[in-house]
Amino acid sequence: MALIHLQGQVTCRTPQERRDVLALLPMHLRQSLRDPGCLFFDLKQADDPMRWQIDAGFASRAAHADYEARTAKSTWGQVTLRLHQSAEIREVQPQITPETPADLRALYLLNRAAFGGTGEAELVDALRASGDLALSLVARFGRAYLGHIAFSPIAAPFPAWALAPVAVRDAVRQQGLAAALVRAGLAQARARGIKAVFVLGDPAYYDRFGFSVGAAQGYECPYAGPYFQMLALNDATLPKGALRYAAPFDALED
Repeated sequence: MALIHLQGQVTCRTPQERRDVLALLPMHLRQSLRDPGCLFFDLKQADDPMRWQIDAGFASRAAHADYEARTAKSTWGQVTLRLHQSAEIREVQPQITPETPADLRALYLLNRAAFGGTGEAELVDALRASGDLALSLVARFGRAYLGHIAFSPIAAPFPAWALAPVAVRDAVRQQGLAAALVRAGLAQARARGIKAVFVLGDPAYYDRFGFSVGAAQGYECPYAGPYFQMLALNDATLPKGALRYAAPFDALED
């Protein structure tokens, strides 16, 4: 996926232009942050009182183009058209890193928004609280949180993890971010000696990573069925048996 990072500046030449910018700045910031394709937007005064620094992120080139078109028609766009403006626009990739304590509130809000309810957000918090959050990866761009994936241990005849949940911000869906999170998580699982990962989801989606409904057959689990899948992380033949998810999953079944 390709996100857009815009960095630039707006320079006033007269005191009146500066007054115009100061008057319109609060409204412009609010409108920018409400724009569906704008991931973050900062416009701060530089050391020079006649100059403002811009630092903004957008979900895609199309999102940035739509934002520019809307802004050009706004009062801000009409007033600043006569000002000196410069900008560097470049494509960037999201960073995928393990969660930190500073991320927890943002991850709760991200999961709540992605799933339209609190169930998955509370599940992640409960897994963390019980010590069952084996891996939690965060995708971000600047100060914007874009995606999250969680893995938790499964009691099985071999070291195994459950993949759930995976959440992506609406503005960056259909750009491959969920797939990037899944692949990053599976790489970590292999590195930690996990033999298999189980997931409950759309087989047409998870097939691309090697998950299989057939491979999951024969395991005793409350989630067994046409959407329950398994990915073996090595070539060894794994024994069948009962699977037990971490205790916080029990609340989802109630």
